Amino acid sequence: MKSLLSVLMATTLLTTVSVSITKAQEKSNQFSVDNPSVFSADKITYDRQNEQVTATGNVEIVQGDRILKAEKVEYNVAADTITASGNIVLLEPTGEVVFAEKVELQNELKTGAIRDIRVLFTDNSRLAAQSAVRVDENQVIMNKAVYSTCRLCETDKNAAPLWQAKSSEVIHDRESKTITYKHAVLEFYGVPVLYTPYFSHPDPTVDRKSGFLAPTVSNSSELGYGLTVPYYYVISEDKDLTVTPTYTTKEGLQVATEYRQAFKNGELDLTGSITYVDERDDNGRKTGQQEFQGHIEGEGNFEINSTWQWGFDVYATSNDTYLDKYGISNEDTLTSNLYLQGIRGRNYTSYNAYAFQGLSEQDDSGNTPFVPAWLEYSYVGEPNKYGARFDADFDALTLFRTSGQDTSRVSASGGWHLPYTSASGQVYTLNASLRGDAYYTQDQLSDPFDTTSPTSDELTGRVIPSVSLKWNYPFVRQAASSRQLIEPVVEAVWSEALGSKSTPNEDSLSFEFDDTNLFGSNRYAGLDEVEEGARLNYGLNLGFYGDSGGYSTLLLGQTYHLDDDNGFDEGTGLEDNFSDYVARLEIHPSDFFRYTHRVRIDKDDLGLDRNEIDFRIGSEENWIEVGYLRLRDDLSAVEVEKRNEIYTAGRVKMTEFWSAYGEYRRDLEGDGGSIDAKLGIEYLDECFGFALEVDREFTRNRDVEPSTEVKFRIRLLPFN
Repeated sequence: MKSLLSVLMATTLLTTVSVSITKAQEKSNQFSVDNPSVFSADKITYDRQNEQVTATGNVEIVQGDRILKAEKVEYNVAADTITASGNIVLLEPTGEVVFAEKVELQNELKTGAIRDIRVLFTDNSRLAAQSAVRVDENQVIMNKAVYSTCRLCETDKNAAPLWQAKSSEVIHDRESKTITYKHAVLEFYGVPVLYTPYFSHPDPTVDRKSGFLAPTVSNSSELGYGLTVPYYYVISEDKDLTVTPTYTTKEGLQVATEYRQAFKNGELDLTGSITYVDERDDNGRKTGQQEFQGHIEGEGNFEINSTWQWGFDVYATSNDTYLDKYGISNEDTLTSNLYLQGIRGRNYTSYNAYAFQGLSEQDDSGNTPFVPAWLEYSYVGEPNKYGARFDADFDALTLFRTSGQDTSRVSASGGWHLPYTSASGQVYTLNASLRGDAYYTQDQLSDPFDTTSPTSDELTGRVIPSVSLKWNYPFVRQAASSRQLIEPVVEAVWSEALGSKSTPNEDSLSFEFDDTNLFGSNRYAGLDEVEEGARLNYGLNLGFYGDSGGYSTLLLGQTYHLDDDNGFDEGTGLEDNFSDYVARLEIHPSDFFRYTHRVRIDKDDLGLDRNEIDFRIGSEENWIEVGYLRLRDDLSAVEVEKRNEIYTAGRVKMTEFWSAYGEYRRDLEGDGGSIDAKLGIEYLDECFGFALEVDREFTRNRDVEPSTEVKFRIRLLPFN
């Protein structure tokens, strides 16, 4: 009955005041058909003589996108004034909610005065003030205000929050989307710790706003005490810049920058840093000179049209140890790349240029190649009615060295492929291909392992026919909520390189025999090396697949070469007729648990020549990860060295707001010892956070000594 009465009174009110509103519109253009006012209340009275509407009890006024609720509302039509009192709630179009004891508003609820105001922002931050003046639709000035993003104590509502900012005057400007404080004091648990005459930050509706980011305080045995204070600058809607100066007591000032820009057809991200420091030799001793050091890193990707796109990746540094010294990167080789690629239907074309910078002590810049042009083209034909298809590939490569062999290569190949599945479910795949390679080398050493041997220029070539037949027979069984798979796989392959046997090897220097290249006509990653002769690859796939997405799989396989001399060197696992065994075990029942184990087992003594374990258990908040790698030294692979290493990392959420994390890496080979370690503790709630972290580097890299660094970072949300 009460709701029905409210509707009837609201309808009567709208009919009664329509004439008065029309008269008021002659004086003011605030009300219009586009922005009608809607009243509802338990009781509504109208004073015709004074043109005043009084609503009491569950009053609700809707004006455009604004909603005002109160216990009592008086509306003077002639003065265009609304006075509200008692449990006032004003819902703004932006999502903010304003609470007050008394409000007097004009101009479609856009201007006026408010007493005992409290504002709840969209990110649940709060602002309270003794009084406020709404200057216009976009600006509110509040006196004796307090702002905080912390929740109030549930047991003691009068208790001071973890932090709050008090100010004699706060201005909220919705047009500029900023909250500005005058004579502000920052308090922690009610204790003043910092005063500033002026301070501002973006309101919660802002995703990007210029200003200082969270500072970091550190202490490193290598760099000394340090302070990092990033500044984020919004240049425009499509671009921004972050400048990060870091001052250390031992090395002075370092300045890093990051520039980002979005385009209609792509994006750009450039970072870099620079410093001016004392020059040091490889033993860390000062030479008496000073030098600029720095680095640059960036990437860009741009679409030309629906087929073509181009881009680049650049990474370079002035000194081999600079990135390691400042904790930017621990990579041994930096790669820069310029590319153009196109995809249309079944055609793929790409052009790449590469430059490399080796950062290891043994790297020789003269022998580091520069690739100005690498062109690749691939075509895959449509299957015919029997499922057979043709493909074609073209490859052209040129690379130079300032002191060493220069190589140019042109390669073209064509292939024919026929898959067939029998009525019983057996799968056959027949592949045949023919490839031709031509090489032109300059300054080629007669003995690749002797840099003093004579050099010559040489034009060589070869033709490589290849044919293979692969058979696999998957047996699948549905059992309860899982599917079980048993699949034997056998592949017969023959290929031969006819022609020159002295072709250079530029792209197949590193080789490992494992589960990833058990099958296929060529185990090498590149084109320069070719696996020759007849061989038989065979293995067994086992799998258990749950309906919920979990799975466990096992692959076990081996290769048999018919020729006694198959071209593989000692230690590769392929040097004899029968190869080593390779296996991969994956157990992934859910996102909470993951286990992967890869091994290469010596065929003679069943020892592990390669043993790699990757294990992770836990949720996003609590997890532990363990990695282990043991790799036998392979003398035939230039970049594959003997390794025996363990890695572990984890994170534990101790309470609702406290977490601890860490990681550790150790070399288990001989007296290798620890490599690096990290241990940290973090506190993070809805309004405040800090992290204390200790990093330890145990290894020395020329002028960079083993070091310990302690870092401390504090966050006041939503400021950073």
